[in-house]
Order: sequence, then C-alpha cells, then structure tokens
Amino acid sequence: MSRRQVDSIIYLKHSKSMKQIYNHCYAKNPTHIQPVPGEYRTRKLFFYEWQMLSGDIPQFFSAMKLVCIVLTLLVLQPSARANSKAVALPGSTLPAESNHLPGMKKLSPPFTVTGSVQDEGGNPLPGVSVAVRGTTVGAITDNVGKFTLSVPDKSPGILVFSHVGYETQEYRARQGEAVVISMKSKMAMENEVVVVGYGTQKRAKMTSAVSSISGKDIELIPATNLSNVLAGRLSGTFVRSSTGTPGIGSAVKVRVSSSFSNSAVEPIYVIDGVVRDRVSFDALDPNEVADITVLKDAASAAIYGSRSSNGAILITTKTGKSGKAVIDFNATYNTLRTGALPEYMPVADGLKLSQSVNGGMSDEEIDWVLKNNPKGENYYNAAYSNPSSKRYALSVSGGSDKVKAYIGGSYVKEDGFLPQVSYSKYNLRGNLEANLVKNLTLGLNMSTSYGTRNRFNFTYDYGSDDLNNLWGKLLYWDVFSPVYINGKPNNPGWLGNPVEMMKNGGYWRNNNQQVDALLTAEYKIAAVEGLKIKGSYSKNFNNSYVKTFAKKQDLYNFKKTGPNGLIYTDEETGMVKSGDPGVEYMGNEYTKTDGYQLNGQISYDRTFKKHTIGALAVYEQFEQYGNYFNGYRNNFPLVAVDQFLYTSGNSADWRVNGNENQIGRMSYIGRLNYDYDSKYIISASVRRDGSTNFAPDKRWGWFPSVSAGWVISREDFFQHSKIGNAIEFLKIRGSYATTGNDILDKDDPNSRWRWLEQYIIQGGSYYMGASGITAPRLTYGGLPNSNLTWEKSNSAGVGVDATMFKNIRFSFDYWKRNTYDILGSRILAIPVEFGAALPPENYGKVKSNGVEIELGYNNIIGKDFSYNVKGIFTYARNKVIRKDVAANAQDYANPNGKTTSYGYGYQAIGILRTQEDLNKLPAGYTIGGTAPAVGDMLFADFSGPNGKPDNKVDGYDQIVLGNYFGAENAPISYGLNISLSYKGFTIETLLSGLTGYKISYNDAWGRNFGGGGKVPMYHADSWTTENPDGATPKIYPWGDPHTAGYTWTSTFNVYDGGFLRMKYLNLNYRLPVALLNKLFIKDATIFLAGTNLFNLSKFKLYDPEVSQFMSYPIMKTYTVGVSIRL
Repeated sequence: MSRRQVDSIIYLKHSKSMKQIYNHCYAKNPTHIQPVPGEYRTRKLFFYEWQMLSGDIPQFFSAMKLVCIVLTLLVLQPSARANSKAVALPGSTLPAESNHLPGMKKLSPPFTVTGSVQDEGGNPLPGVSVAVRGTTVGAITDNVGKFTLSVPDKSPGILVFSHVGYETQEYRARQGEAVVISMKSKMAMENEVVVVGYGTQKRAKMTSAVSSISGKDIELIPATNLSNVLAGRLSGTFVRSSTGTPGIGSAVKVRVSSSFSNSAVEPIYVIDGVVRDRVSFDALDPNEVADITVLKDAASAAIYGSRSSNGAILITTKTGKSGKAVIDFNATYNTLRTGALPEYMPVADGLKLSQSVNGGMSDEEIDWVLKNNPKGENYYNAAYSNPSSKRYALSVSGGSDKVKAYIGGSYVKEDGFLPQVSYSKYNLRGNLEANLVKNLTLGLNMSTSYGTRNRFNFTYDYGSDDLNNLWGKLLYWDVFSPVYINGKPNNPGWLGNPVEMMKNGGYWRNNNQQVDALLTAEYKIAAVEGLKIKGSYSKNFNNSYVKTFAKKQDLYNFKKTGPNGLIYTDEETGMVKSGDPGVEYMGNEYTKTDGYQLNGQISYDRTFKKHTIGALAVYEQFEQYGNYFNGYRNNFPLVAVDQFLYTSGNSADWRVNGNENQIGRMSYIGRLNYDYDSKYIISASVRRDGSTNFAPDKRWGWFPSVSAGWVISREDFFQHSKIGNAIEFLKIRGSYATTGNDILDKDDPNSRWRWLEQYIIQGGSYYMGASGITAPRLTYGGLPNSNLTWEKSNSAGVGVDATMFKNIRFSFDYWKRNTYDILGSRILAIPVEFGAALPPENYGKVKSNGVEIELGYNNIIGKDFSYNVKGIFTYARNKVIRKDVAANAQDYANPNGKTTSYGYGYQAIGILRTQEDLNKLPAGYTIGGTAPAVGDMLFADFSGPNGKPDNKVDGYDQIVLGNYFGAENAPISYGLNISLSYKGFTIETLLSGLTGYKISYNDAWGRNFGGGGKVPMYHADSWTTENPDGATPKIYPWGDPHTAGYTWTSTFNVYDGGFLRMKYLNLNYRLPVALLNKLFIKDATIFLAGTNLFNLSKFKLYDPEVSQFMSYPIMKTYTVGVSIRL
C-alpha cells in the first residue's frame, strides 16, 4: 500500500452495525483493546494512515483488526459494496476514488495538545522529542513522560515522536484530546541500519560480522583522542593504551594480526567514505561523530581490498536535519592525577639494602638523607604540577527539505604533570546537503584539525611517545642529590639535573594540520525505480612541522662532605654546563602529504513483491604525494636561541635530508545483494585492486567475498512454535572471502621499490684518481625481487544474531583465517663469494581463529527506574605455519607451530638458600658461565650443544614461557557497560580489560644499587644471610655476573599481565522540562565523570597496560561538565 494515501475506510451508516463490529473485533482480546478516538466513532468513520517514518499504524488500529472489521461487515451485511477506498452498507453512498475522507472535517488549528509517552511496559518515557510535522514546533517529555505543545495554524496536526533507542512514531492530534503514545523499542534488529562499505544496510539483512556504536555513546567522554574511547565497547577489537602522554591515542586492532612480517597491522579507517589513517581518525572530536562501525570479518571488509586483511573501521560524521536550527554546546573541565606508578622501597630500607650490597655510603650519610629527603621524592616533586584539561564543543544543525547543514567546532587542551608537556587541538567541520533539483542530492563536507604536541627535549628519549627515559629518572634518581640549593640547579653529575633538563633544556614541538574536503553528488534516475548514480571527490592535505631545540643548562657544583662525599653543603664551588645534550642544536622537520580519492558508483535497489535485489558498481582512484625535509644546525656561538639565525655559520655544523614519494591505487568494485521475503539473504562482492607497490605484472589483485544468512524467526514454523514466542529475531549467517595487504614494510618507505634495483648514497666518500679527489659513496641497495606480490588472507566465519524476551540481544561469531604469501627472508646457506643477501620473498603462512560474543539486556522496573547492561568478549589467536628457521635452531627458536608473539627464556627452579643446596649441584655447574653462589637463582639445565644436559645453563636451555607476551598481543579482550536511570538521574560505567598475556619484568631500571638511587619494591624481600627465606634472589652490584636471577627472562619474573580497568564512570542529571522552559532551553544535562579510576590485576609492579616500567602513566581524570541544547 502507498504510504501517502488513505488505504482503507469502513463507512458505517447504522450505529447498530458499528457496535456489532466493534464488539466482535475488539472485545475478543481485552488486553489489547485500545479505545477508538472519539472523532472517528462519532463521524461513523474508521481509518488509518501508514506512518510516514516507521511504517507502523496508529496504536488504536492494526491491519489484523482491519481485516476483522471488513470480514464481519460483509457477513453482517451481505449486500455491502466496496471499492479501493471503502466498504459501505446498504443505503450508503460509496465515496469516490480519491484521498478525501467522507465526513471528515478539517482541524481548526491553532490548538494546544497535551499528552504523555510511555514505553512498551506502560512506564513513563522522559526525553522523547515531540515535533509537529512540517513545522519547527516541538517539545521534549519531562521526567514523567508528559508534554504540552501548540499546534500552529495551517498545520496537518501530525505529531512526530522520536527518541534514541525507540522507533519513530507519528500521530494525528485532535483538539481537546489527551494523547497517550506507547513507543516501541528499536532493539529488534529488523529496524537497525548499519553503515557498510559504500552504503548502508539493515542489520537484519547483514550476513557478515560487524560491531557498531553511536556517537551518542561517546560524546560525553572526556577523551582527547577518539581511539581512547573504543576500549571495551566493540567486540572483535583490541584497544590498548601504551602510555598516558597527552595527545597520544590508543592502538586499535581488529581481531588478531595474521602476519609475522613488518607489514601494516592496523585496520583501514574510512571517514565518510574516504580511506584515511589512524592519525585522521584520532583527529576527530567525539562530538562530530554520528556513528562508528567495525567491519570485522573478511566478507564485510573485502570490499576495501588493499589492507583490508586487518579489518575496517567506518566513521560517519554528523549531518544536518530538517527543522529549526538546533544549537548544542558541551563543556568539560578535568583534573588529572597519575595512575599506577612503579613502587619503590621506603628510602631508609632501600639505602640500607644498597649499603649492604656494595657499600659506598655510611650511616651518617644515610641519616642526612632521611632528614632532608625522607621520601626520596625531591626530583619528582620539583617536576610535578597538578595537570588539568578542558574541552569545549559547539555545533549548529538544521535545515529544510531542500537544504540541511551541520557546522561544529571544538577545542581541547590537556596539560601534562611534567614541565612543558601538553597537547591542544582545534577542530572545525561543516557538512552541507542540498536537494535543490528533483532527484539530485549534492553534498559538501569540509573539515580541518590543528593539533600541537609539546614536550621537553632529551637526547636519549629517541622521540619516544611515553617519555620513559628522562621521566623515569625522576622516580629512582639519587636520593642524596638535592634538585636546587639556594635556588640554583644542582649538578648531580652524569647527564645532568633531570628537572632542569625538563624546564630549561629546550623543547620538542609537533604541529599537525589536516584539511579535508569531500564533494558528493547523487542522482536518482526517475525512469528506473531504485537506480541511482553517485560521484564523490575527496581532497586532503596533511602538514606536520616538528621543531627541536636542544640546549645545555647552567648547573652548579656544591661542596660535599661525609665519609663518602655524599652530604651536600650550600657552599658553591663553580658552574658547569650539563652533560646533555652533548651538542646544542636546533632543527626543523617538515612533512607534507597531498592526496585525493575519486569515486564513481551506480547502484540499484528494488523490491519485487517478496524479492529484494541490490547491485553496486564502483570505480575508485587514489593518489597521494608526500614530501619530507629536515634541516639541523649545531652550536650557538653567542647565545642559545631557538632560531637558525643564532646557530653556527660553519657548514660542518649543518645537515639536511629529505625525500619525496608518490603512491597510487586503482580499484574496480562490484556487489550483489538478494533476499527473499527478508528470510533468505545472500551477498557477494569482488574488488580488483591495483597498487604501485609492486612490479607492473604483479600489481593487480582479486578480492572476492560471499556471505549468506537465514532469518529463521520469519519462518512460519518458528513463529508458531513455543520458542518463537520467546525469540523475536533469530538469524544464522556464514561468509567466505579473500582480503589483501599491499604494505610490505610499514617502517620502510623504500620497501615499495624492492622489485627494482636500488642504489643508495651513504655517508663517507671514495678517493678517485691520483690526485685524491673524493666522490660520494654510492652503494648497492640489495638484490631486487620482481615477483613480490600481495599478502593475502582467506577467511571463513559463521555467526548468530538474536533478540529474545524483548529485552535480550545476543550475537556470536566464530572465524578462521589463513594468511599466505607473507613477506620474509629465506634462511639458506649461500657462498660467501656471492657477496649479497637474498631478497625477501612471499612465502610465509600464518593461521588464526577466534570467537566473539556480545550480550545485552535492558529492562524497566516501575515508573522511574530502567537499566541497560551490555557485555562483550573477544578471543583471537594465531599460529605460524611456515617460516624459515636455521637448520640447527633450538626448539624455542623455531617459530613454526607457535604464535607470532610467543616468548622464551629459562626455567627457574628456585633460590639456592643454603650451602647445602649449593653443594648438591654437579661439579662445574655454571649459570651464564659463572659458578652460582648461595642466594642465587637456580635454573634448569635442559640441553647442551649435543642435545643433552651439560651442567651449563646457557642459550641451549631456553624454553617457551608463553604464547602471548605484551599487552599489545593479548588474546582476550572484554568489556562490561552498565547504565542505570532513575527519573532524571543516570549513572553509567564501563569496565574493560585485556587478559591471557604475559609480562616479563627483568628490573632493567633498578639494578644500580651503589649510586644512592631508589630501589624497586620488587627487591624488598630479597635473600640475605639474615633473610634466607626471601622471595627474590640475592642482590649484586651493577655488572656483577651473578645478576641472572633478576635480569634473565625466566619463569621467575614472567607474570600474568591480565587486568580489569574502570575505564569510565559518569553520573548525569537531566534538568526538568519545567525549568528548561523558563530558561528557554530545549535540553540540558550536567554530569560528573571519571576515567581510569581503578585497575585490578595480579601484576603489581607497574601498570600492566603500558609499554614498560618507566612509561608515562595512564592518567586518572575527574570531570565536571554540561551539555546544553538550544
């Protein structure tokens, strides 16, 4: 039936007949009786209109009741007549074939409508948007679900009810009527629309594995990077924060890496249909995101061809909607505190332990420290400042049926707790959609982002994002050494004063700007229903400017006393320059990328009775040009100022470098979808990709996919069964696809030329001729391999989607993947005379598989309380099938049959606690070439050069200690999201974690016990003659050969790294409508929030999620914020 016409009218002339019909058709199921609106009873007229948005009919009438009325009417009055518009009793005049309703009077607006909105359980539903269709008039239901609004003149009086999580409904208002609307939850999968590659699709008809979240779920989270909000929210993803440094996002992985090469392992990011990278993804502000979809399996991701082996993350940004302009404003202020830090022994205990290990300090000097620096935190406290952050977002959206627009901007600023460490970002976006010509839709999206990362400079941080080297020194630095004496920076020796380095040793600054423009045009071809053509052109620029300024600091020496010269006095003995940097310098680095993506597509979607057909054909072209240039100049002859003008004029102090690159891809894409009665669904796609990363005859790759689904819940046998009453929706699906990866080495831009011979100009020179003239040194870049090709993956998966008992939602996926043609170097014996290494080739093979589960439940209790719970679980693992290994390699060194992230080391037997334990060892027993002593850790002797134990613990005795080492390789990810609402209050929390992986702690930062540094808590219960039952081995001075017990990777210092973190907690209050109306505000929410509030783990030595012992900590945030809609 057409949604635009009145489809059925029962015209009753005699009230007796009407009463008979009403009693017969409505009284049989009293629990579902809805009173027929009085206007239609008194005017002897029943009618219904198809709803414009949801397709549902008003609650007072249903299709089944219509059939009942018509049949009853014909039985009661055999001579009744009918046409396409009405059924009439004898003596009645049958209305003409028109849309006019007989006897119906036009409404006489303006008038006031009052009413209430409830959910399916009859409970009040606050926050529902109520709008008069075709006007800008609207209201929002209050905390008890009530509303009042005025219907303006010349309006049809149709009210539109919408709310997140519920189906949109329409209702024709009548003057003087108290409207009661019951809204239906959107939990049914039939009504959810999911963004997929090059289009959208109803979730009910999805035959592949996807996960998605709405922008509404993340807009209040106080995060500076978008990737940081994904942890624990999407099944099939692994999200890990390796550091808390401002401006650094989380690493995101879809399922598991299936390659042992250094190829790209990140998913492909697609923003509004344009392929981008994680930098662009993190540059987005949560407030400009409409939704995020993760394409997990190959069937859904294969349509993106290149690099789709690692999944795809699709982001849709917000657009304008018809209606009066809506202004949204969000503001948050956050205080931050350091999360878990490494634990150290109390100063007194640590110094006594250090004193016993190698002396070098007296009791008098220890007492001086306990008096002047009792907690050993002078350097940490001198550098620390209470950090904070703030975030503001403002957007305006609205429009008409012709033009819709969204304009939004945001500003974020986060300060670190260390000097000069900060991050700021500006975002601006404008999305415009215009329908100025019939069937033609034009779109223009423009955005820019400008971010700045600041930090101190330190030579030995080597550009690390987590600042671990210099930051770590603040924690364990010499407790004898003051930071300042008489206000002057003290010189503790070695590299210098860490605090002074951070404050006055120069800086490192990275300014990054992105500009994106997307122009789209879509035309519906009227001559062929369902046929559309679409074109899009995207242009993007990315400019990065890094400035480094490194200068020495003025430090002061002071006279020291005490038996070992460790007690400082305030007597100044001279000024010196710091040891770091070794040479003062200034440098600039410029990186520019300039790219475009061109798409042309034609699509056809049509339903023929029960058959629905969809077809898509796409041409895509991508090119990107990159330019990198750096320039450095050493030494400042007069004064160190961060300008080249003040640097040395000697060309020997100058150095420059740079390169240019250009890449391109061309793709042809096709997809076919078919379903019968929304029950039997099949989808197939193919993509042919060409990449400039390979030789001309190897550039093209085919990436097909096929998937199918069966919606069992639509079968008659299921609907009429007992289980059908409990399960509203049930679908099983399966898929098979091939995906590819053309990034052979993500860290080497020259890897794309390995199919060509390369010559490289390197440092140094040759002497040419008798006169000794020098020429640049040109070297051979290695043997080429013109057969290099795509890394490919064949994947298969099955899944189940279901909703049951109206409140439960469930999804399950099992998948397998076979990755082959992995790039690697063959290990073959070649003659020395050959003079070159063999080039890499595509020969490797890795298999992987996994399971993903999503389970959600929501419910409403009474009138005021509701809750929602959602849990996710992901398990993924891999196994190397083919990788070359040396013929004489030990088992632990053979990767075949093991995961790509396995770890190995030694089997610790226990501590040699007594001389008797030591005497039991065979004669000549050594550990790392050293005879063990009492208090040392004893390791197992499994093998020797001949494959048999030889009383020597060395490399032959290593074994596999675990399949997954490091949080980045965790095989299990999980999350639990809980939301509780009572009247206007809502509390939401997200718990997430990683588990199943190991951490190797070898005390790399805590072995220098002779210099007065703080001692890690790890050693608090170490073996001594007074403590022979200590938990850790005897401690030795730096460099002593007996330190294997706590420096070797072994079963003794490998720990379970699993953790559960409270990622997010939010308490918000939605202001009552009565108050908002007085303030002329449509909606307002105030909230308190926190992130990373606690962490539960068996591993206590440091935060198990970060990269290492001294990583910049993951920060806790405490937030106050407001969200206002005008």
